[in-house]
Amino acid sequence: MKNYLLISLTAIAAIIIFFASNLTSQDQPTNVKAFNASINKEKSGDYNGAISELQKVYSDYKSDYLFNLRLGWLYYANADFNNSKKYYSTAEKINPSSVEAKLGLVFPLAALNQWDEVKRLYGEIIKLDFNNYTANLRLGQILLNSSDFPNAKTFLEKVYKLYPGEYEPNLSLGYTYYYLGNNLKAKTLLTNALMLSPKDSLATAGLKLVK
Repeated sequence: MKNYLLISLTAIAAIIIFFASNLTSQDQPTNVKAFNASINKEKSGDYNGAISELQKVYSDYKSDYLFNLRLGWLYYANADFNNSKKYYSTAEKINPSSVEAKLGLVFPLAALNQWDEVKRLYGEIIKLDFNNYTANLRLGQILLNSSDFPNAKTFLEKVYKLYPGEYEPNLSLGYTYYYLGNNLKAKTLLTNALMLSPKDSLATAGLKLVK
């Protein structure tokens, strides 16, 4: 019985190997080949080449979410922010519920100083993902930098409650409390930030303000 079982397992393994080798020997779909070639070019730092591999077949895949998402990233990495915005926007239109497309689109918008659009996108992300770390933190920081301290506090407190061991929420909320006149809470949070980031210049400067 044991010998029969061994022979059966050997036969099954041989069949799997046979079909697997046949599958790998067949030509891969065009989109897979283009994506793989693009990834390999990016690994070597050749962003123009990585973009070119996708653009060669883009006309056949212009409605493909992943093609547009990747082109958005590659153009951003290549400092072509207008094209990055174009392809990230297309990816977002293809899949309006995609948080990753919206987070990606933020990069070129910020690089182009289109801050109203950045805030709008972060707001949309929060509607889709109420506790999203990045959207709440960055929107809170934008509002802090705009001196809109009460609204900054709303978003930054949410992030801090969920991630009290992270440096940025402690630092940003600490400064927010300082500007709102709550030096006691500001000192606690800025001290936390300095604990999490030793010799941090921003935390150190903040602590000097609340003494």
